Parts: sequence; C-alpha cells; structure tokens
Amino acid sequence: MSAFNFQEPSRQSVKGIAVLFGLNGYKIIKSLFVLIAAFSYSLISNGAVFGVSINTVLLIFALIVLMVLTRSILQYLNFKFHVSSDDFFLSKGIINKEKITVSKSKIQNIYIKQNVLQQIINVVQLDIETAGDSKAEVKITALSREKAIALKETLLSDSNKQVAIESTESIKEEEEDNIYYKASIRKLLLEGLSQNHIKSFLLIAGFIGGLYSTYEDFLDTLKIGETFEKFMTQNEDSIGFLIVLSFIVLIIALLISVLFSLVNTFLLNFDLQVIEHKKTVEIKKGLFNKVAINLSPSRIQNIEIVTNRLKQYFGLNTLVIKQAMVDKKLHKHFSIVGLSASQVTYLSQKLIKRFKVIQEKAKPEKYYIRILFFKALFPFLFFNSLSFLVFNTSFWVVNLILVPVILVLIYWRYKKAYYSIDAAILVVGSGAVSTITQVLETHKIQAVATKQSIFQKMRRIATVQVFTASKVTDILYVKEDAANAITNYLLYQVESQQKDWM
Repeated sequence: MSAFNFQEPSRQSVKGIAVLFGLNGYKIIKSLFVLIAAFSYSLISNGAVFGVSINTVLLIFALIVLMVLTRSILQYLNFKFHVSSDDFFLSKGIINKEKITVSKSKIQNIYIKQNVLQQIINVVQLDIETAGDSKAEVKITALSREKAIALKETLLSDSNKQVAIESTESIKEEEEDNIYYKASIRKLLLEGLSQNHIKSFLLIAGFIGGLYSTYEDFLDTLKIGETFEKFMTQNEDSIGFLIVLSFIVLIIALLISVLFSLVNTFLLNFDLQVIEHKKTVEIKKGLFNKVAINLSPSRIQNIEIVTNRLKQYFGLNTLVIKQAMVDKKLHKHFSIVGLSASQVTYLSQKLIKRFKVIQEKAKPEKYYIRILFFKALFPFLFFNSLSFLVFNTSFWVVNLILVPVILVLIYWRYKKAYYSIDAAILVVGSGAVSTITQVLETHKIQAVATKQSIFQKMRRIATVQVFTASKVTDILYVKEDAANAITNYLLYQVESQQKDWM
C-alpha cells in the first residue's frame, strides 16, 4: 500500500519553486543570448550598457529576477494533480488554465530524471508519455524520489497493461544482484577516445561559427584576421610550409574533437548501469542529468549495434535502442556504451527474443558506388574552395589528404552495406567510419515502400524503405525485381504472423 494518497489533489514539493525559477531563468537567457552578449560587450568596452549606468542595469536585473520568481511561485501554486482508478488528472497555468486527463491504459513510458539543480535540492522529475505523442505530455518537475516512485507504480498498476514496468527503486533489496553491466571510468574514456570525431568537429565548428557571428565586431578590434593574412602572405611561396601548416591545423582540430568526445561521453554515460528485471531491462546513467529508462521488449522497434576499427581494438560496442513514442530529448540516452561482443549478443537476445545472426548477406548493386562518388563531390568542392580562399594558388595541397580520405570512406561504405532477411528478423548493415548493424523484427513493420529516382528507374534499381514506429530503415540499391520480392515477402510476414507491433 502506498504511503501517499494520490486520489486527493496534491502539489509538487515546495522545492519545485526553485526548479521552476531555474527553468524559467534558463529560457530567458537562452532566448535573449544575443542581446545579453551585446550588453556584455558594451559593458566590457565602455564601462556602461549602451549609455545606461550600472545602477540602472542592476535595478532592471533585479526587477527581471522578481518577475521570474513571481511567475515560478504562481506556476507552483496552480500546478495540481491526482489519480483515479482509471485516469491521471493535471491542472496548471497562470492566466490560461489548462486541464489534462490521461487514461492510465494509454500511458506508454514513465521516466524519472534529475538535472543538476534537481540533484542539488534532492528532488526528481517525473515525465509521462502517452501513445502517439513524440514528447512527454506531462512533466512534474519536483517530487521527492519516494513520491515519484509511488506515483509511477500507481500509474502503471493497470492489470491489463503488460507494458507496465517494475521500478528498480521499489525493489532495492534485489538491485545489486540484478546489475548486469556497469561501465568503468576506463571504458568511458576508451569509448570517448574511439568516438566519431568528425561529428564532434562539425559540432564544434558550428558552435564557433555561431560565436563568431555574435562577436564579429569584437574580434575585428583584435585584428586577428589581418595578422593571419599578413603571416600567410609572407609564407605563401613555401609549399613545404603550407603542408606543415595543414597538418598542424588538422592535428589541433583532431585534439579538440577528441577532447570534446571524451567530455561528452563521460558526462552522458557517467555511472552507466544496466539492470536486469524479470521481463525488462533498465538503463541508469548521467552526471549532470541523471536518467532511469526502462526498456520493455514489446515496445522496442529496432536496435543498432555500432562499432568501428578503434572500438574493435579496445573490444567495445555500443547498443542503441529505438523505442516507439519516445521524447526526442531522451533519444541520446537510449544507448549502452562499452559493451563486449558477448554482452551485446546477450542484451540483444533479451530485448529482441528472436534475435540471431543471419549468415546469408546480400550486397547493394555496384551502382551504389557511383552514387557515393557523386555525393563525395560536394565535400570535395567545398574543401577545395575553402583551401583556395586560404592558400590561393596552392589550394591543391589539401587534396593530398582529402582525396585518399574520400576514396577510403567510399570503399568502407560500400563494403559495410548489406542486408539479410528471414521470417523473423531483418538485418541491415551500413556505415563508413563506424560499422552499424540495424536489427528489427518483421512483425513490427508498419509499412514497406520502394523508392526510385529517374536514373535508378532507367537501370531498374530501387531502394526499399521499411517503416517501423521508431524509424525508417533503407535497403539500398537492389534490382527492381529483388525490391518487389523483398516488399512482398516482408508484407506477407507481417500479415501471416498476426502479432502485435507493441
């Protein structure tokens, strides 16, 4: 019996005022970031903010803080929830009142999370997701852990809901015995070291580009561009210098990307644990943002097994789970890093009951190689144009690195592309730097379609698109007859097995 009476309307913890204040303040800073940056620049360069005295600025700041605090208190007072035998009820809003009713039978996911502020004041956030919603429909931002667990168990108590998930916290006596996997610090560091650093570099480049556009005037006063241009003019006749400079820039970019990957992997997967229950698996992880995610085999639509050459050397694999109707902000948490090959196989069989390795593999048509070369033209022209702006007539130097890299990536991408099908399982391989193995059960397929461009139609080649509730999986560039046969076979398996997709 629960110690909490959820049939009577109740509020969040009073600590929720601090959480709401933090969230509201963050939204203001995020939306006014450019304006705040301009104010900061004016304050640093002139000692005043656009002619307004410091005292006036402090007064305006104090009024904004008071307004945010007032809004947070009103949000807290107007936020009430209760539970009946069949439904969950929530009322909220300050001026525009909102009442939400959620049937317990429609609840698909309940997550318990903690951000940094919630950890400091010792409360948790409870997110409730319903069928057909791409984000959490209900967010209760400040509950005690005990109350959150009790509410979770109450909402998942419907006897007709096989998806209902045991809460790990409610069976603490068995928790230690049920921990199947725990990622060590060493594994997290190796995982960060072996990440796709190209992706990290692009994220950093985008961030730096955004900062530059914001602080362009300030950077111009430092005359960094003029200094660099003068330096390049003095050395533009030295091909050896340009080659060395290219390698130095490449190494610096790689080091920054590696550091970013290490920090991001560590923060996201800190204290990663995989906990086994009788019918489900739970993932717990996170440093600044802690999450606890329960995985039910009935709701899992796809899994992806990701590795690369460096990961294979360290004996590391990542298992990515694709589940239906998941809050987009939680997608990055549906992965388990640092697994050995045997651990990946065990968890895959736990999550997909009919999981197995299919020996027969079919390759895409050689036409796929032409497509890869065509797609490679865009980065080739981009980097050569960028090199021309920097090195002028010696721009071709960049191709000493660029061309071999493009050729290797094309070779790897075609080599890793394949598909395998049987009555129960569809497996699709892909990737260039990483090796990605996608696995899905045929009875969970929602739809199958074929796609052809004009040029593919001329060559009687098509791509088969397989739709599940979580993503689209492509079987690339197969003969038209084979594409039709795959489509008919998969649709037959869906109809003949007569199994629910969830």
